[in-house]
Amino acid sequence: MIVYVSPVEQKKEFVVGRLSTPIGAYGVIKVEKLPKSKGRGVRYRASAYFKMLDGSLCRVRRQAAGKDAAIARLKEAFVALREEVKDGDISRSERFSRVIELYLDELDEEATLGSISPTTVRLYRSVLKNWAVPKLGNLHCYEVTVTRSSKVVRGARRKKSYDTAKTLKAALSGACDFAVRHGAMDENPIRHIGRMTRNGPQKVVEALSAEERIDLLAKLREHALTRQTDARGRPLGARGRLWLDLPDLMEIMLATGVRIGEALAILGSDIKPDEKTIAATHHIVRIAEVGLVRRSLRKGNQSELLLGTPEWSLPCLRRRKAAAGDGPIFASFAGGYLDPSNVIHRLSEAMTAVGYEWVTSHVFRKTVGTVLDEADLPTTAIADQLGNSRQVAERHYRKRRIANPANVDALESMLPLTK
Repeated sequence: MIVYVSPVEQKKEFVVGRLSTPIGAYGVIKVEKLPKSKGRGVRYRASAYFKMLDGSLCRVRRQAAGKDAAIARLKEAFVALREEVKDGDISRSERFSRVIELYLDELDEEATLGSISPTTVRLYRSVLKNWAVPKLGNLHCYEVTVTRSSKVVRGARRKKSYDTAKTLKAALSGACDFAVRHGAMDENPIRHIGRMTRNGPQKVVEALSAEERIDLLAKLREHALTRQTDARGRPLGARGRLWLDLPDLMEIMLATGVRIGEALAILGSDIKPDEKTIAATHHIVRIAEVGLVRRSLRKGNQSELLLGTPEWSLPCLRRRKAAAGDGPIFASFAGGYLDPSNVIHRLSEAMTAVGYEWVTSHVFRKTVGTVLDEADLPTTAIADQLGNSRQVAERHYRKRRIANPANVDALESMLPLTK
């Protein structure tokens, strides 16, 4: 069967549309010899159209004494223009260390805006610098594979700890997500690393018993009096105040269960002894090149807490409120905020001096969870007091208990008692 095709249809069949110039690319380079001008030798001008970010074509021209030199200058101009039209995109051939650097810069901006904690940024910077950059930093982005990333994460777990590997995995995943968003990777390889599980039994929750709480408070008060002079016996004055503050800090943390950074952010106006309440609304963090900052919300951007306080804590709260006014109830010798890291170091020093080396500020928080648990309060009540989820309260703030206390009597009848 013969099919007739008209000349017009034949012409349409062979017409091929002109391909559009991609953004960041240039067309054919044309070189022309310029007319001689007075006092100048022969000059050549190279020109071509370059497609800008908005899709427009910009004619770019460069001159030189020779053809090749003019073309070379024009190509140099195109290199600079390509950087402009990237609009933040990163090449797949970029070194991964550069991606990590840009990612950390982004985290710094987020910390400044209050979206994440500066402590998280410092932690991520540390693990990426110590573990990721040495092993993956010199690789091109397209060379950062699941296998290579997995070796780094598992190496950190083997050589350091599960917690370090977990943090490294989270930081690496963030850096790779950043690379994906900017076109340097097609997908995040960290998402395909196998799930890690903590080996061994669950970490034992360390808490102070009733006798230890009373004994420790008494010893801290005695120790504070010995720290009011320097090595030569000269009075420290306001500089020795922190040692006197430690027993009160312990009392308030035991009365509330707040973290140390949250306790140091409490103002006199946050305490209402007549209503037996204390508001935990902020936390103290140190920001590089800024200093100590009282950040809104609690650690991890957790919501504010209005906590009832026990009767035994009211004398301490009234005393602290009266001395602080509207300022911090735990202030530095200059009247500003205390650095949580410095307080933790002084607390550790004091605990070692009084024979409680194992006690950290977090033990106070765990003690609160343990006391509530021993009072047979539900996990939800413990979580409400600590401002955590039920799962976190269950895993980290409850001591291991006998699993079957109600069943023991029934099990007694299974076999006769033997002597």
